[in-house]
Amino acid sequence: MAVYLPEKVFAVCTNQLNSDPKKFELSDKRPKKTVKLGSQQRTFLIKLDRKLSEEFTCKSGWSSGAGTAAFGGGVLVGLGIAATVATVPVAGWIVGGIIAIGAIGYGIWQMMQTPTCSEMIGFKESQWKKHHTTVYFDSNGNKGDFFLALTKNSLLACKEGGVLLPFITETAANNAAESIATNNRIEMGVNIVSGALAGVLFGFSLGTTLPIGGFLGGARTLHVLQQTAIFGAWIPVGYFLINPAASATGGWLNSNENYNDVKDASISNTSLPQPADSWDPVTPIQDVIGVRSLLRQNNASQGDINKFNAGITEAERQGTYSLKNNPELREMINRMKAGEFGPELQDRVTNKSGNLRGMVNEKNMGSVRNTHNQNSNAAIRENIRSAQIKSATGVGGILTLIAPFIGNYFAERAIRVAADMFVNEDTSSIKVNANNA
Repeated sequence: MAVYLPEKVFAVCTNQLNSDPKKFELSDKRPKKTVKLGSQQRTFLIKLDRKLSEEFTCKSGWSSGAGTAAFGGGVLVGLGIAATVATVPVAGWIVGGIIAIGAIGYGIWQMMQTPTCSEMIGFKESQWKKHHTTVYFDSNGNKGDFFLALTKNSLLACKEGGVLLPFITETAANNAAESIATNNRIEMGVNIVSGALAGVLFGFSLGTTLPIGGFLGGARTLHVLQQTAIFGAWIPVGYFLINPAASATGGWLNSNENYNDVKDASISNTSLPQPADSWDPVTPIQDVIGVRSLLRQNNASQGDINKFNAGITEAERQGTYSLKNNPELREMINRMKAGEFGPELQDRVTNKSGNLRGMVNEKNMGSVRNTHNQNSNAAIRENIRSAQIKSATGVGGILTLIAPFIGNYFAERAIRVAADMFVNEDTSSIKVNANNA
């Protein structure tokens, strides 16, 4: 038995910072909307449907950006504290000011780069997982993957690293959204506090060590070189040791069967090769224009170009780039794959270059894994460097070293909470049960 999903079911995301759910809606590209939920007239969702009623406030960008900006602010505070116990030279204020302004500016830029949901779930890397494998809706006899039905167990893995979960009841969706947002906001708060603390330590260290030795050369130069070496040496330690350890610890502490299912949806390394009977463009409009241009450059006849255009028109009508019921497009793609129109075009439609265009697999899902697992690489690296410059055993140093573990615990806890609520939701209120067909 399968419980199919109608449009307007609630959506929550493991990366959301806002505390309210959104709703799943039908894709603007959907050709037909005939299979509906009884008298409610709500069309059932299919794999093609990757659209939300509103945008989520995504923690991606905000978390790391806020931590970086807080570091910059902390540098200024640290210099101010240093000025109360030592005479900070003008050079110290200039260097510290440049670092602080740079960090604040970069942090703000990071926060401004936070992508929209509609942009991210439109990418090929964003895919529905655990959809039905044999039931198609509104396919008109076409068995393209676009038309496979979605069920209550379906998950939408976003390119940015979050996983969108469908909820039937508003109460369950609200509770899940609130819990997820709370954990993600705590994670961001830890980033901000640890970033600020790291900045204070760095600024204080900068202000109190610059007066050491003469104005130029001698002890001053030796000290600056020593501190620079320490600063640089801890960059790989933070990136390759502390950050992965913090991520793994957060996942281990929150691990259970439900958590693992949702986590696996976003970091799946299952290779899904391009079907032999399908052309799978990443961005159809740009790819069609690119292929058409390459055809002209490689002396394709006007008849060939017209045939390709006819195939694209038919694909848009069908709602799929499957070649099975599209003889014009099948002929042209096969001729391109055979190299008839040059190696560049052959490479483009066959993925010969290894760039995996249009494929969802381990390589292009790696960015999802990294985004999802990391707490804030930028903030973490600054924390570790600053802690070491100040004192490897001091209280401030210890706090900045454990902050990544705390932040990642709450980041992974947001996933576990979402997964538990998703699996345990009572779906008895929706009477949409049907045998596989």
